[in-house]
Amino acid sequence: MNLRLQKIEGWDDDKFQELIDFRHKMQNQLPTFFPEEINDYKKLLHPDSPFSEDYQWVGFFIYHDNELVAQAILSWKKKSNIGNVGFVDWINNRDVANFLIGKIESFSKSKGLSELKTPIDLNFFIRYRIQSFSSGPAYFGEPIYPAYYHELFVSSGFDVIGTWDTYHLKRYTSFINFFKKRKKLENRKIGSDHSVKIRSVNLKKWDEELKIVFDLFIKSFKEMPEFDPISFEQFKLIYDDFKYIIHPLTSFIVEFKGVPVGFSINYPDPLHVLKSIKVRPVTNWQKFLLFIKLRLNFSTLLIPYMGKVNSPEGEEIKGLLVKISKKLSLPVLLSRRTLICYQSPDSPSRRPIDPELLTHYAQYVLYGKKLE
Repeated sequence: MNLRLQKIEGWDDDKFQELIDFRHKMQNQLPTFFPEEINDYKKLLHPDSPFSEDYQWVGFFIYHDNELVAQAILSWKKKSNIGNVGFVDWINNRDVANFLIGKIESFSKSKGLSELKTPIDLNFFIRYRIQSFSSGPAYFGEPIYPAYYHELFVSSGFDVIGTWDTYHLKRYTSFINFFKKRKKLENRKIGSDHSVKIRSVNLKKWDEELKIVFDLFIKSFKEMPEFDPISFEQFKLIYDDFKYIIHPLTSFIVEFKGVPVGFSINYPDPLHVLKSIKVRPVTNWQKFLLFIKLRLNFSTLLIPYMGKVNSPEGEEIKGLLVKISKKLSLPVLLSRRTLICYQSPDSPSRRPIDPELLTHYAQYVLYGKKLE
């Protein structure tokens, strides 16, 4: 098979348009796929991007008889020895996959990298993992790729290095039983009513609230294996649009003696609303209609982001996650389905929920390999 590599080490409008077109060809049939435009990549990979200060990247494009058959972007943080292989797309062909990964490995070694992880689109916060199992409809943000991508990752030498699970929380009687069984935990002393406050995220002060969540997120998740710290400017670039998705009834900040110590960012699944966008960019009128639809949306409730830190005195504040869950009781009952997303054994947001109250909804994996 006559394969040819073209590599880019700097921004190129034409090559990124080619990447977008090929990604559309490989993924447009997926339920979570959205139309892309060059600006989506510019904000992450352009020299003017806030990420350019901390990350280096190289694009790999594989051609067969002048036809693009595989692509990926290798990125790594400056002074790091770990490379992230992301924005991966390829036809279902082992020779093509092996050729692409072989070229990435050779280049990685020349840069002093000793390990590769995939799929990670630049950073932990942007997009990583790949769905390996699902028992229900897709939801917004789910990392879904064509099923054969797993086989190609394995055939090119990658092993599973991490797993995450999403669970469906049973409703009504199971929900009531959950709070009965958690009553003892809830009643643990975590301070007086005046010292602990759980409040809704104030969307009118979005920038301030986002900074609070950022600080708590960094402190909560810094021990996770795939965690890679970013600046607030980078964080805001990724999550600023969440102000249109989250709902004050479902997202909370916890304060202990006036100091933020926990957060829970949850939202009704916006996938079916956002899928109505067929062409980008959208007009102001379309944005207005989308905002109204999102505010009226109570379909599947997604519980993906939750974390906590110790009190200002350094003591663990027990029972916070359970108290936050109680605040979600009404949204859970109003929603058709509730999904607790992306749970892993070492996640700081792992909830102490009895297994009989949950059904396994989906699983995700991350692949990795050491470079010899």
